Amino acid sequence: MKIGLDRKSLLCLVVAFTLCATIPVAFAQQNPNLDKHARRIEKKLSKLRAGSYVQIDLRNNSVSLGSLGSLSDSTFQVVDSDTNKPVTFAYSDVAGVHKGTEYIGEGSESGRHFHIGLPVLIAAGAVVAGAAVYLAIR
Repeated sequence: MKIGLDRKSLLCLVVAFTLCATIPVAFAQQNPNLDKHARRIEKKLSKLRAGSYVQIDLRNNSVSLGSLGSLSDSTFQVVDSDTNKPVTFAYSDVAGVHKGTEYIGEGSESGRHFHIGLPVLIAAGAVVAGAAVYLAIR
């Protein structure tokens, strides 16, 4: 019994095997959930001012603390609070970002601080004005 394949059948088998071999490679290129998480981290960091104190939780369970530096499409920099040197992180390596309450550098303040100096000056001015009016009337 002789089994023979003609050229058309052989070509179809080669194409089928080639397609089956390349499909898993196409799916293994990038995890869409990881890409979505990286975009979320980028968006969160873009809302912060440069110099803001941040805590970076990395996927390898380490933590980095420092002031936020420059942002790019796939990476960002943090000036490490221990070594005072810039460290570059990829958004995909970050598990979470937490904004600290410390501010490093001029212009990094949030602008929401309550300054007690102005109310004290107004109260002192009112007392002095009241005393002046009292002395003038007396």
